[in-house]
Amino acid sequence: MKEILFLEGYPALLVTRERVLVAGDLHIGIESKFEQEGVHIAGAAERMAASLKHLYKESNAKKIVLLGDIKDSISFPSSYEYRELRKFFSGLAGIEIVIAKGNHDAYIDRIIKEIGADASISNEIVFDKVALLHGNAWPSEAAMLKDYIVTAHSHFVVERNGTLEKVWIIAGAAPGAAIKYSSFNKSAKLVVMPAFNDLITGSRISGKTKEYSPLLKHGIFGWESAKVYLLDGTPYGSVNDHAAD
Repeated sequence: MKEILFLEGYPALLVTRERVLVAGDLHIGIESKFEQEGVHIAGAAERMAASLKHLYKESNAKKIVLLGDIKDSISFPSSYEYRELRKFFSGLAGIEIVIAKGNHDAYIDRIIKEIGADASISNEIVFDKVALLHGNAWPSEAAMLKDYIVTAHSHFVVERNGTLEKVWIIAGAAPGAAIKYSSFNKSAKLVVMPAFNDLITGSRISGKTKEYSPLLKHGIFGWESAKVYLLDGTPYGSVNDHAAD
């Protein structure tokens, strides 16, 4: 996959030609839910910003694209979450950031403006060979002509050695693409990213979790033949090998 590169050991990738670092599903502020259960987790947003900054430098990236669900709240954030969003973007000051809006990102335009963050917002980012979007909505026809359509949103996991591990899913174009799109790349690959936030594991691979992605649910890309990869890029069989009951 010369157009994209998994960053070994991290739930992030690099669009190689354009030198763009990509991560999704940050869900900033989700630790407040743990607080309600008596578990205090401090500094999560700042750690994510530091990790992204490290990857940005190490990969010699030129910009960062965040593939949606920047915040955890679906509606307007709490005062706590608002402060954490400010800390996160402050930690990435000076880096060009583009946000592909996710289903948790209501009011993100207003929030970005109010906290003074240097970030632009779009529904979809399309490069020469790669399209980037959150994954809860349909890609444009322009995106479907690319070699890779990279999404977040579903963030799958498998059970390995008694623990749940985040994985990448890669699926090829399927017959449903011809029904939905008048023109598309028959060799296109869907890449589903793991969640970047360490506090989020994900959903076990199953027929039910397939439905979280409209592209897989409606057969635009093939679920049964999809391949699974560990965070270090190691192939780990097919979706069928790991499907939960």
